[in-house]
Amino acid sequence: MTASDTSTAPRRPATAWPLENALLSAVLAAQRVPWIDAPARALGLTPLTRRHLTRQVLAQLRRTSSGGPTRLRTAFGTFLMPLTSDDAAGLLAHAEEAGARGAVTALTAEGRRLRLTPHAAPPDPPATVRARIRRAADEAAAALLAVRRTDGSVARADWCALTARLARRIVLGDEGADDSLVSAILEAAGRAEDSTEHTVRVAALRRRLDPYVHGARPDGSVAAACDEDARDEVVEHALETVTRALADTAAQALALMTVAPLTRASDRTEGAVSEALRRYPPLAATVHLVRTPFTWHGLAVEAGTEILCATAWLRDLDDEHAHGDDDLSAALCAAPGRCTAAELAVLAAVELVRALTQEAEPVVLAPDLTAGALPDELPPASLRLALAAAGAEPAVPVAGAGRVADGYVPPGAGQSPARYAGLVAAGARGLDEHARRLADCARRPGWNHDAFGEQCRMTLLAHAERCARAAADARRAAEWLVN
Repeated sequence: MTASDTSTAPRRPATAWPLENALLSAVLAAQRVPWIDAPARALGLTPLTRRHLTRQVLAQLRRTSSGGPTRLRTAFGTFLMPLTSDDAAGLLAHAEEAGARGAVTALTAEGRRLRLTPHAAPPDPPATVRARIRRAADEAAAALLAVRRTDGSVARADWCALTARLARRIVLGDEGADDSLVSAILEAAGRAEDSTEHTVRVAALRRRLDPYVHGARPDGSVAAACDEDARDEVVEHALETVTRALADTAAQALALMTVAPLTRASDRTEGAVSEALRRYPPLAATVHLVRTPFTWHGLAVEAGTEILCATAWLRDLDDEHAHGDDDLSAALCAAPGRCTAAELAVLAAVELVRALTQEAEPVVLAPDLTAGALPDELPPASLRLALAAAGAEPAVPVAGAGRVADGYVPPGAGQSPARYAGLVAAGARGLDEHARRLADCARRPGWNHDAFGEQCRMTLLAHAERCARAAADARRAAEWLVN
């Protein structure tokens, strides 16, 4: 829709009140402090956690702006922010059609901006590319299993190095698989401080990519499947997207497989990757620069405007929003609409997780994950993920089981320390839950009628305290097993 399509002059975006600007600035600042939720949770003050405060601020903005995109002046910049998922998709789609959407940056939880490669999607992957992904994922899984430490875990540096190699092999072919400098320059370009530095690094990246991109043979790689004219942009975007999915989403999917009931897909592996992208989108918030003015539904958007699309926040606020294939693309690519590079990235993550779980069983050593109470954030760098021998029973209770022993069978002799640590940690979680239930029972008013009731209450509380102490001892034992 353009200005000529309307019978009235385009209107300016609504502007948030000063207090609303201050509140949103506080919410953005709070994202940098992950431990800020701990005191609120410990005191049972859930409405004071970052997630709930963010919901309240966005709900307030919706009420005062009638739900339309709102201009916000924050300590981190001035933005035009859509307040619904549909508005965000529609606004970006129209900016793309009008040729007005410029550079895109990702806004991290720490408030840092990362420059993203321009959207340039490869063609639909032929069977040769899919076959390459499966073969390459099998080999990458074997390499990851080979670098496990004595506790069965894979160091984050090893995980990132080997998944980056897998991404290069998928996108560039066998010849580019071992060129780790390609990935290093791509990462450096994303972290460039200004446009001059970014231009220099992109030029260096293209020089490094040239022999793999323009000399590519039809070997089943993404580069070989692209048209010559757009090959540079397509390869850069595909390499960035596939690397992100393998380094971050695949690790989160393995962690979720240990605790979450994955019912969104018939295939357990696909369900784990889909759930990881839904819960923890790699591009949780993106900023889109407007190059030329345009009008959307009678709303005038000026050149130089920065559109803030807080994808994760909007999904959390929009209870009725459906999470389908478009959502998976949006989690990995900031461009509106379908992205075949993102689809390739999802396929690569699924194949890597499938290859790993065919040979090993994931065990989360840290942080402590509990089914039904998953954290709002799960930074991949915070994960200590072990890959225990396949065929052993799961190291965590089945969701909804009444007793700790329900849901797994203790392993036989000769299992890895990680397997035993997982069992001990599962037992600690069960003891904590049992202590909570005993304490809840003791708080009921039915014990108030006589001295015997009070004595029973004190007995229940004493049992709860013993269970809590036993859980703490079990956690220390689990830590000793893996250290």
